[in-house]
Amino acid sequence: MKVLLVGDGAREHAMAEALANSPQGYRVYAISSYVNPGIREAVNRTGGKYVQGNINSREDVAKAIREFNPDFGVVGPEDPLFHGIADEFRKNGIPVVGPNKAGAEIERSKVWMRQLMWKYKIDGRLRFRSFTSLEEASRFIVEYGGSVAVKPAEQVGGKGVKVVADIQAYLSNEKRRALSKSVDEIGSLVKNEVKIIIEEKVDGPEYTLHVLTDGYTFLPLPLAQDYKHAYQDGIGPETGGMGSLSGPGRLLPFITEDEYEKTLKIVQDTARAIREETGEPYKGFISGQMMLTELWGPTVIEFYSRMGDPETSAIIPRISSDFGYLLQLTAEQKLSQAKLEVREDPTVVRAIAPLGYPLRREMATGKEISLDVNSMREKGCLVYFGSVSYEGGKLITRGSRALELVAFGEFEEASKKLDTCTKMISANTELVYRTDIGRTLGEQAEKAEIVRYSYQNRIRRNSLGVSADWAPNGGLW
Repeated sequence: MKVLLVGDGAREHAMAEALANSPQGYRVYAISSYVNPGIREAVNRTGGKYVQGNINSREDVAKAIREFNPDFGVVGPEDPLFHGIADEFRKNGIPVVGPNKAGAEIERSKVWMRQLMWKYKIDGRLRFRSFTSLEEASRFIVEYGGSVAVKPAEQVGGKGVKVVADIQAYLSNEKRRALSKSVDEIGSLVKNEVKIIIEEKVDGPEYTLHVLTDGYTFLPLPLAQDYKHAYQDGIGPETGGMGSLSGPGRLLPFITEDEYEKTLKIVQDTARAIREETGEPYKGFISGQMMLTELWGPTVIEFYSRMGDPETSAIIPRISSDFGYLLQLTAEQKLSQAKLEVREDPTVVRAIAPLGYPLRREMATGKEISLDVNSMREKGCLVYFGSVSYEGGKLITRGSRALELVAFGEFEEASKKLDTCTKMISANTELVYRTDIGRTLGEQAEKAEIVRYSYQNRIRRNSLGVSADWAPNGGLW
């Protein structure tokens, strides 16, 4: 059976390897914008073929579909989904993992997502305002008395999010004015008319639930946590993710079984709302980027229309059942036949990027990197290749996260394995990574307990999800 994979990062390497290792004997074909060495190995090992092309181009992907005639397809990244690549597969009669362009709007447009949640009264929703005028957005920030999060109105690769919290009232005006000056910068990231979305700010530990669905059956995967900020201890600019962790079991140490089930219901309700709104069943991954807050308990920060990266690297190695076959069942709308088995022991993922990422990608591009994958595996680390291309027998960086290292074990134990394996990587530039991933879970568990006490009190008072403006200028939502 032939499968065509669209994408070129570490997430797609993990998927390609899962497909290549499947007892189903898949022949893996792939289209990428550059030659990812990990995907290349999976393709060559299974006797498939690898082509370079524009993964956001329906014409290029349609050409690959005609050439390879796959039995099913898998679309990894979000941008191809936004460009209707999954629609192109279905137009050619090929089942595929990935929502149509209309369904992928749940990730592309934060405004559409928030409007959908309010229209269908889905739990975990936040108050928000959207703005086409940057001047009006700035005025709202200055006039509104409460804490806010300011975001670009559409998906721009994790960039541009700013938050103001009035922990010290005497600083609030200065902080608010400073934030209002960021509006132009955030708005410049967005091409469409609606530029800015401002949401009420919430606080708590974050986590992600990825759910596979064929439009009717829902298969929830183990939870994962992503570490967005570039530098140690969660400081610096936001990135696509500098690491992640998953486990033990299907939970995380600071999330309960009840919170997992409530999160799953939110994701299911959202997928059904998308079907109601678009007239098309949602097929593929729908992933809730969540925060445990005193307002709702499980609260939606955003949705993905695909698997997260680097969360994929934390999750797929923990699935002991045939992940490639799960993808096939999803594409063919047979997910009710699926059986999911998950390893109990957790994973920790560390992303490795060249100096310059994320703010100066030109500095992080064109650097040579080298490593011995087999030796690193002997030390207890898996390696997934990200933004690095195979050129003339060398590994050349492309400006983003080049590698994702994965280790099993209790979080401190896994982190020590990653420390060892990180030292085995050499490059003609300085490498950027975080060593604190998996080492702050005690703090997060403590924070979760405080939040849990608060939202459970809300449940008892029947005020879950009810917001109140405390400031004189409130009531602007």
